[in-house]
Amino acid sequence: MNPLVTHRAPSEVSEASGALFEARRVQPITMSVVIPMFNEAQRLASTFAALAASPLNRPDVQLLFVDDGSSDGSSEVALALSQSMPFARRVDVSVDRQNRGKGSAVRRGMLVALDQKPDYLAFLDADLSLDPAVLDQALELLRAESASVVVGNRVVDRAHQPRIRRAVSLVFKGLTARLAPTGVADTQCACKLFTSEAAERIFEPMQTDGFAFDVEILLRARRERLLVKEMDVNWCHTDGSRVNPALEAFRMTRDVLQIRRRLGRPVS
Repeated sequence: MNPLVTHRAPSEVSEASGALFEARRVQPITMSVVIPMFNEAQRLASTFAALAASPLNRPDVQLLFVDDGSSDGSSEVALALSQSMPFARRVDVSVDRQNRGKGSAVRRGMLVALDQKPDYLAFLDADLSLDPAVLDQALELLRAESASVVVGNRVVDRAHQPRIRRAVSLVFKGLTARLAPTGVADTQCACKLFTSEAAERIFEPMQTDGFAFDVEILLRARRERLLVKEMDVNWCHTDGSRVNPALEAFRMTRDVLQIRRRLGRPVS
């Protein structure tokens, strides 16, 4: 049985599957949405229910979950949910048996999606802290402004955001602004939309596997002189994160320094 999709780099051990037994004809893809996941089995039922009830549940939108080496059966749960819920288009699941990092998962998902020839590509977090409908709003803005990239700028209800996450976020924003200015207010917002051309130019050479990958995305967009537009989005903190904010902030700062060394001074 052939997999649904394969990865371009042979060194990236992966499997990709969805409802593989389907052979029906489907509409061309207008937008591919990549959703990375790592040990998300417990929350996937609510995630799939929200997506099924969202404007993204339509035949021209591809939903692609990328399992980054989960140990809790996330990919099996995602496949079962994709087959049991009423989606207008098959939900795809790509699996890497090794945990490489969120940046690696998003990059792999984008390259897999590019093979399907969508007009636009985007990514969201599996916890859906952002309403999936924001992607259609981002698409409207991208088309209206003839932009190549749209980036969300989170409007946060601070009363529901843990203090340590807020503090770490502010420190990281300040460091990034000094070390690798991207020209974007909120580099880490998990709402980014790209034209297919922009996605190919950004994600093909991307190297950052960890959470700082967003900074590399935006620096590469700036180097390529792509038009990037920002859009305010309402963000709601979701419990259940397994990330240690302080430790991850240290790793992200280290990665930003490495990105700066690789790419040199940002283009003004």
